[in-house]
Amino acid sequence: MTKHFVVTAAVIGAMALTAGLPAMAAEGSGRPVCIRSYDIDHTETPNDNTILFYMHGHKLFKADMVNRCVGLRNNTRGFTYQPTNPGTDEICSNLLTIHLNDTGQVCLVGAITPVEAPAGKTSP
Repeated sequence: MTKHFVVTAAVIGAMALTAGLPAMAAEGSGRPVCIRSYDIDHTETPNDNTILFYMHGHKLFKADMVNRCVGLRNNTRGFTYQPTNPGTDEICSNLLTIHLNDTGQVCLVGAITPVEAPAGKTSP
């Protein structure tokens, strides 16, 4: 009877520990969010910490900078980036660097997340 109790307790404990795993895998699966560069219609830089990627098809992605990218918002000549993986057209969260064309400063992009586009904000 004691063995049965120990096994049952172990099974219940394992079930309790793994109950949250599917949600964690969905939110933090370890895979970066990637967007295809040719799907980008235009970008907007509301501040030195954020890039908004307005996509063809009315989708919007927000990219948060790892650290404040001084001059990003006021950068008159924009920024340049390379696809994350050579030979692809994808840019991915936590794997992308941008170069400010005015100053040459290099900044690291952190999380890229999909967001709802505000009404009437799908083109410049």
